Amino acid sequence: MVDTHCHLDLLKKEDLEETLKDESLEYLLTVGYDKKTIKNAIKLSREHAHVYCAVGFHPHEADKVTDEDLEWLKEVAKSEPKVRALGEMGLDFYKNYSDRKKQEEVFRKQINIARELGLPIVIHMREAEEETIRILREEKAYEVGGIMHCFTGSYETMKKAVDMGFYISYSGILTYKNAQNVREVASKTPTTRILLETDAPFLAPQPVRGKPNKPPYIWHTAKVLADLLPNTSLEDVDRMVSENAKLLLSLGQSPKRDTITYVINNKLYINLTNKCNLHCVFCQRERERNFMVKGYWVWVNRDPSVDQIIKEIGDPTRYEEVVFCGYGEPTLRFDALKEVAKFVKSRGGRVRVDTNGLMFTFLPKEKLKELKGLVDVWSVSLNAPDEKTYNEVCKPAQSDAFGKVLEFIKEALKEGFEVIVSAVDYPGVDMKRVEKLVKDLGAKFKYRRFEVVG
Repeated sequence: MVDTHCHLDLLKKEDLEETLKDESLEYLLTVGYDKKTIKNAIKLSREHAHVYCAVGFHPHEADKVTDEDLEWLKEVAKSEPKVRALGEMGLDFYKNYSDRKKQEEVFRKQINIARELGLPIVIHMREAEEETIRILREEKAYEVGGIMHCFTGSYETMKKAVDMGFYISYSGILTYKNAQNVREVASKTPTTRILLETDAPFLAPQPVRGKPNKPPYIWHTAKVLADLLPNTSLEDVDRMVSENAKLLLSLGQSPKRDTITYVINNKLYINLTNKCNLHCVFCQRERERNFMVKGYWVWVNRDPSVDQIIKEIGDPTRYEEVVFCGYGEPTLRFDALKEVAKFVKSRGGRVRVDTNGLMFTFLPKEKLKELKGLVDVWSVSLNAPDEKTYNEVCKPAQSDAFGKVLEFIKEALKEGFEVIVSAVDYPGVDMKRVEKLVKDLGAKFKYRRFEVVG
């Protein structure tokens, strides 16, 4: 686990010692918010291999910050190799410990330092959502991105921040009984952009609320997040948020490694190919080329061989099911799909294929019969209730693509396959109409949240 925001220098001695020895905490980002704590953060990062730091001036400090202080901050961030972000910086209009205009001035200047140095930024935002987003846009903070620290804002603000390249970090507040609105936003946050933090020694999660917080308590928040996201275990959350943090903060080895097989919630997924014959507007490959799926970089430089895949599968009965699913369309490699599925079934495994249902645009119907006894379930992405919407959302090359998907669903049902038809609640898609169409066809329906990948 990576705690992306804590104040190690403020912990009690015994809590600090426990934190530094905790092997479940792979990396810690300790944050300095004034000259004293910045120096402390740098000292701790020098002394401990798995501790990195973010340095900046908190909005509460704005009235005291001079141009000389900002120049010092720039030199520190430039010279210290373990500084991985600038901040926390931002606006706090709740307590107003500093003049609002001065807060804005110091905020803008720090964003410009970050852009000059190429460092992501850590944002403190309280009772100032509209103003924060406006300044981030005006100062071109999207050039560096960063972290919306301890996020408790609205869904709309989350979306605007994500669109500017920011990650959304949730703290122990996520666990509080009166934080249903925060949980609702978290459940709709793109899984490629979620981080976790403690803000220790502040904001202890619900089970230990009232005590000084410490990084080992991050697991309480992780458990709540696992419950909020579909098809997600605690292990998945750990891997997902940690790899997101490593990608943003350049921690350890790059997570951008070819992934042929990957495990989520005790299901083994097979990334058969990158190739796809759709250009869906909601797909990450069409939007920002971010192929992170719950902590895995689901991309390959070249299509894996059948032997490579079988070697990685091992014993398929270890998993609830084996799923052909990646950013490409598995039926485009029909022969490889058939051979791997045959191996899985011969070893007692269960096979599901996630498909866009366009197989009949490049293969004859009769080929579907060859997969009887090899594929248990077809999960078909329909994503629209009619041809017009389908063409707008899925952008197929073929003019009759929508009809071909419906034909595939009908034929698969006729051949006795279990068929689950899904749709993503992308804006403009009438989910109730999609569900009615699917049920009229005689298939099962699955509602998928936009942005929640994996």
